[in-house]
Amino acid sequence: MIDYQKYRLEFDEYLDEAEDIIIGLNFSMPPSQVIFELDETAYYEQLTEYVDQKKSAHCQIIHQNYLAPIAYFYQQTEHGYDSEQNRLQLLRSTWESLIYVLYALIMGEVNFKRFSLQGIRVFKNNRIRGDHRGIMSDRLGWKIEVMQRIIEYDQQNTNELIVSSLTDVDTFEVLKELNQERNSFSHIAAMDETEAKERFSELHPIVADFLFELDFLENVSLLRYSRSLGEINTIRFIKYAGYSLQGQNYNKNLSIEELSVYSSILSDQILLIEFEGMLFNISPFIHFNLDGHQLKLAYFKGIDREDNCYEFELVGAGVRDRIFTISCSESVGFIHISLGDLL
Repeated sequence: MIDYQKYRLEFDEYLDEAEDIIIGLNFSMPPSQVIFELDETAYYEQLTEYVDQKKSAHCQIIHQNYLAPIAYFYQQTEHGYDSEQNRLQLLRSTWESLIYVLYALIMGEVNFKRFSLQGIRVFKNNRIRGDHRGIMSDRLGWKIEVMQRIIEYDQQNTNELIVSSLTDVDTFEVLKELNQERNSFSHIAAMDETEAKERFSELHPIVADFLFELDFLENVSLLRYSRSLGEINTIRFIKYAGYSLQGQNYNKNLSIEELSVYSSILSDQILLIEFEGMLFNISPFIHFNLDGHQLKLAYFKGIDREDNCYEFELVGAGVRDRIFTISCSESVGFIHISLGDLL
């Protein structure tokens, strides 16, 4: 699954940190070129070894730097499980977190850039809907389909979304395969420990490689506005990165122009993503619940139309305390993606 070719430039720069190889009196070549020209097979063997070493060290990068929901479940998968069945459940929660995070990231950029969804079609050539059967659906399969079609359309037409340059068709095909696996073992308790261990051994390398391929997530930050510090353009956020789920202070200087752009979303009522130097509102897709002074991260699960409220699932909570709701009338600052506005 790993695309070793995309690491060639990085690998060549690593090799070329040494001085050029001198040939004769006045001719020199970079070491990477010499190795490639002399023995292409050996070159690719060393490239593979280089990337595999990076991948083996990447686990700690996920634990420390990836957005908190992903890092939390992956770290639990590695170190916090109490049975093979539990470990398999935690692995499933890891890739579900990936779906929620990528969906929030894409919809945040779509909303920020007023990206047109007019020409995009999903299942059986249907237009994307803005309600509980479309963008606000509780079904992970729908989220994956919507993400894939948005990215494909942008790559083929406008190249307006930054996330389009960091994902591709394979990204969403892997998510579809994992989601099918998720549906296939909904009743994990029916497995014995041996069966759960075997299934984990099959799926863990796929998830590990996938997280490695999505290494741009190391530089995506999940933030909540706190306050201004002294001068108006120095902003304190709380950043949620790494496996602890606890926020840490994160200060960011904004220019006057940036303050003008982001003033409407500098609110402690919502969550933001910092991505490639930009800030996006991503609530309700990833949101939070306040328990006293303790903030608990949550995924948007769907809309209860009878009670007119948003339903959320807390990250890492027990079964009894997992679900909470927010009245639609109290959704201060939430993204309300109106397809009419984005057409």
